Amino acid sequence: MGDKKPQGLPPQAEAAWDYPLFDAIMGRRSRRFGLGMEMTKGPFPYRSDKEPVGLDSLETAMLVAAATATTGPVLAEMELPGSMVRTIGKPYPSAMGSLRTRLFFTNDHGVYVVKSDQTSITQMQEYGDLDDHEKVLGFYEACVEKLDDGRMDLPGVEPAVWLHNQWVCNKPGTTLFMPVVDVTKDMIKLILNFCDPVVGNNAQDGGCYIVDDRNGMRACGNQKWVDNGVLSKTKVLPLSRLEKMLSDGILAEGAFISQLMALAMQAMGLGGWVYGGFTPLVVLGGTPTCRGLGFRFIRASSELYPVPVGRDGVFEALCPPYFPDMNAAVDAAIEEVTMNMDGWEARGMVKPHNTPNAEFDAATTPASPEGIQCVKDICGYILDTFGKFPATIDPIQLTLIIQAHHLDLDFYDKHMKPGAYLDTHKNHFRDWHDGVESAKKTETT
Repeated sequence: MGDKKPQGLPPQAEAAWDYPLFDAIMGRRSRRFGLGMEMTKGPFPYRSDKEPVGLDSLETAMLVAAATATTGPVLAEMELPGSMVRTIGKPYPSAMGSLRTRLFFTNDHGVYVVKSDQTSITQMQEYGDLDDHEKVLGFYEACVEKLDDGRMDLPGVEPAVWLHNQWVCNKPGTTLFMPVVDVTKDMIKLILNFCDPVVGNNAQDGGCYIVDDRNGMRACGNQKWVDNGVLSKTKVLPLSRLEKMLSDGILAEGAFISQLMALAMQAMGLGGWVYGGFTPLVVLGGTPTCRGLGFRFIRASSELYPVPVGRDGVFEALCPPYFPDMNAAVDAAIEEVTMNMDGWEARGMVKPHNTPNAEFDAATTPASPEGIQCVKDICGYILDTFGKFPATIDPIQLTLIIQAHHLDLDFYDKHMKPGAYLDTHKNHFRDWHDGVESAKKTETT
């Protein structure tokens, strides 16, 4: 009698939680045609006779959690775990545990950001049993912040939206999720990894000699560190290749987030797809006549176009104008390296290992003063030479959009063979919206 019955989520959300993983994987499709939409060209002309129905808060919370919820501590079972153990586990892998991908989304009601890096870790598996499932709703309430009223302006014309997506992108009833990536923190930590002979996994027997291949292979402010032996003159690393390695790795976070949300859509019976048919600079910054995500841009001497650096007070790159110089930005990027495990637990975090804190800290070597100064010299050179940081890629990047909406199944019944959608799509309004008919028809005139 005294036993508490597990609460969990509403039944429809629990059913989605228990949906078979491989059914979601094999059933994943791009399903673009939503309620209220119209396709006038091509082999599938159709005009929906139903009104758009936007995602409700539970549907949105489930998708946000599938991509960004806190899942537990990072294990970091490595010979040199360093600061990686002091990061927050997420459903997606994050390069060096930096968590510098921030999810923004827009719907009919506004523009929002998910501040998912500001949560605590309470147990090894945050969602270990049925009672834990309710945390999805608390996570959404705690981490989602509304930034603007009304749907983000994204004109359905080029260059904002490419021609093949104009009929469907950002229509009423849709929700657009946008994983925005800041590469600056990882750039600083990657340079430290290549250059610091103490903590750098790639800096044994001398760190890498980073050279500016855009300017005659000259030293990137680091010649004195080659001369005094901190860096090896035989381990030459072109700056543009370093930055390509960085962007290839960290931009994958947006792809991981996209796939997680796409799989969740199958389990929930939502339509949508992942796409890149847009111009990122317009989505991030808008135009004189439309409002994008409201990011700040700078003019860099090395670029023909403005460069996005952040949205003030919301998501700011580790570079000017948010820092006075790159010395301060480097200090901010490696601050977590100096935190001990006692400080980590004092923040309400759970550590994953059984090793005593003092023993773990003693085995974790901090970055050397020489290595840190070398990194500052390189980063300062990049900013001075190119007018921005990093040199050859944008500090803030957006490569994919995940759009979610409710499907108009009549379109698929008319134009597609059976099997074009799953049972979860067929029964979505019955299960998620109190048995109400999929949507009321619009008035004809």
